[in-house]
Amino acid sequence: CFAHVRHGRRQIVFVTGDAGIGKTTLVEAFVHQLGAEAGLWVGRGQCIEHYGTGEAYLPVLEALGRLGRMSDGAPLVACLRQYAPLWLMHLPALLPLETRATVQHQGQGMTRERMVRELAEALEALTVERPVLLVLEDLHWSDPSTVEALALLTRRRETARLLVLGTYRPADLIIHNHPLKRVKQELVMHGHCTEVPLGGLRQEAVAAYLAQRQAAPEGREDLAAFVYRRTEGHPLFMVQVVDYLVQQGISLTSAPPAADRAELLLRNLEVPQGLRGLIDAQIEQLVSTEQEVLQIGSVAGVEFAVASIAATLPASQDVVEAVCDRLARCGQFLEERGLAEWPDGTISGRYGF
Repeated sequence: CFAHVRHGRRQIVFVTGDAGIGKTTLVEAFVHQLGAEAGLWVGRGQCIEHYGTGEAYLPVLEALGRLGRMSDGAPLVACLRQYAPLWLMHLPALLPLETRATVQHQGQGMTRERMVRELAEALEALTVERPVLLVLEDLHWSDPSTVEALALLTRRRETARLLVLGTYRPADLIIHNHPLKRVKQELVMHGHCTEVPLGGLRQEAVAAYLAQRQAAPEGREDLAAFVYRRTEGHPLFMVQVVDYLVQQGISLTSAPPAADRAELLLRNLEVPQGLRGLIDAQIEQLVSTEQEVLQIGSVAGVEFAVASIAATLPASQDVVEAVCDRLARCGQFLEERGLAEWPDGTISGRYGF
């Protein structure tokens, strides 16, 4: 995608995945790799979870503000002043005090539509001088105005050496019916953006991580298998489990411990406090019926049949099926595991954690 940007074809890339899957780490590695790129401007913006009305265009304003405060940020300020004075008005730290009144006068009477269009024109003019990379983190918390700006920046056909690199959690888009979900689907359908979905690590990668922890030439295959089974290759969970094993005195590189001891440690591993808070926050976003289904399902085991859960709830089997289907489609907590057939002929959906 960045190769296309060098030739003036704007690109937008979404790096997606669950919390802790490595989105930010991948983006940081990519930005570091481009560090030697001559003249590249990199602006970073962070979306935050709102508990009320959030500020419009927050991550974009943050990214532009950081670019303008760089030692070579004068061209950005001049470009915004010429093409997008209202944006500059929202970035007072970039303006001398004596010129703020003039800029505010230039920005009077501007509509939201004009503000978005002027952002696009300013960035297009700026990239004539050098390529621009905008990194926007956690877009599942972005405001509607930011989503509208992304859509316009992506769809315009004018030449621009612009790469927008955004991260988000797909489950959060689905749960909250975020406007980015629909916009992203339309952009993908028309070939206007690229999505990079991240999954869990393979067992070989887990073994490589264990080796790196002790700077050893080889990982522990037996221990890697234990960690992989326990975490299914989720990077954040993997790090937490390995930290726990180190605290318990399990060497990552010396002779293998007794298999039963490592297995016992992992069987008795409680959820670390940091992860417990993350999981609790996700559970609290669910409605009471969804929480009840998960609670009863966890008693049934790693896998359960919908009919067995419905038998313990006042809700009908269809309602429980709909709850499980929604959670599975979100990629959160559950996944489909086929069908279960009981001796009396009852057929029920089967799900697993």
